[in-house]
Amino acid sequence: MRILDPAAADPGGALPDDDQARIEPDTARLQARIDQLAAHVQRLEQERASLRWMAGHDELTGLANRRLFHALAPGLLRGDDCSSAVVILDLNGFKPINDTYGHDAGDEVLRVVAQRMAACLGDHLVARFGGDEFAALLRAPRADVPEAWWHDVAASLSAAIAPPMDVKGHTVSVTASIGVVPAEGSADLPHLLRRADQAMFSAKRSGNVTDRAGITWVVATGNGDHIRTYEPGPATSGTVEACRPGDPVWVHRNSTRRAGVVESACEWAALVRYRSPNGAGTMVDTIPTSCLSIREEADPYLDRQSLPYR
Repeated sequence: MRILDPAAADPGGALPDDDQARIEPDTARLQARIDQLAAHVQRLEQERASLRWMAGHDELTGLANRRLFHALAPGLLRGDDCSSAVVILDLNGFKPINDTYGHDAGDEVLRVVAQRMAACLGDHLVARFGGDEFAALLRAPRADVPEAWWHDVAASLSAAIAPPMDVKGHTVSVTASIGVVPAEGSADLPHLLRRADQAMFSAKRSGNVTDRAGITWVVATGNGDHIRTYEPGPATSGTVEACRPGDPVWVHRNSTRRAGVVESACEWAALVRYRSPNGAGTMVDTIPTSCLSIREEADPYLDRQSLPYR
C-alpha cells in the first residue's frame, strides 16, 4: 500500500475515494483472518479443557479417577481440624451380571452405582479406581462430630447402593463390601489406602462367611492392625420396598442417617417426618423409598408423635 502525500488528503483528513476503495477489502480480509484465529483459539481452549477433564476423570462414570484422587486427597487430609476417613468399596454380584447380560449391562450398573454414590456422599471426594472398585475421602461436617461419625456415612452408602436397578430390561442388584479407615490426623494417603483395601477384603471375607456380603463393612482402627467388623443391625438390613403410615424408618440423606416416621406413602416414595440435621425439631419431605431403611430402634421424640393408627 503506497504512502499518501498529506497534501492529497482532504482538509477533514478523509482519504480519497480510490484509496478508500483499496483499503476496505484489505480491512475486511484482516478482520476475517482475526475471526478465524479467534475461533481456532477457542477450539484449542475447548480441547485443552476436555483433555484436562479426561486426564482426571473416569470416562464411563464421570467420577474422579485414581490420578485425580491421589492429587486432591492429600490436600484435603491436611485441610483443617475436621476429621477424615478413607473408604475403599468393591461390588458384590457384579461379575455374574457382566457375564450373563454383557459388558453394556455391566457398564450401566457401574454408572448407576456411581450416581448413587455421588448422590449419597454429596461434596465428598468420590472416585472410580477401575473395574468395580471405588474410593472416597470422607470429611466430617464439623469439628465436634462423634468419634465414629463415619459409621452412619458407611451405613447410608451401603443402603444407597443396594436397591435393585433396571438394566437393559433386566432387574438386577449389587451390594458393596466397604472398608473404612479413619485418618486420625495422618496425611499418608498410600498407607491409608492400603489399610482401607485390607479392611474391604476383610469385609468381603466376612460377607462370604455370613452370607451378608455388602452389608458388612470393616473399620481399620489406629491401634496397629486390629480390624473390627461391623455386622448390620436391623436399621441397615435393607431398603424399604413398601411403607405404611406410621412406619419408623431411617432417612439416608446427605451422608447422614436420621430417624423418621412415615406419614403417607406410595410405591416409590413416602412423605416422611424426620429429625432435622442439628437434632432440634423435625422436617417433612417426600423421600424416595431407595433412601429409606427399616428402623427398629425407638426414637422417643418422634415415636411418641406417631400416628394413632400405627
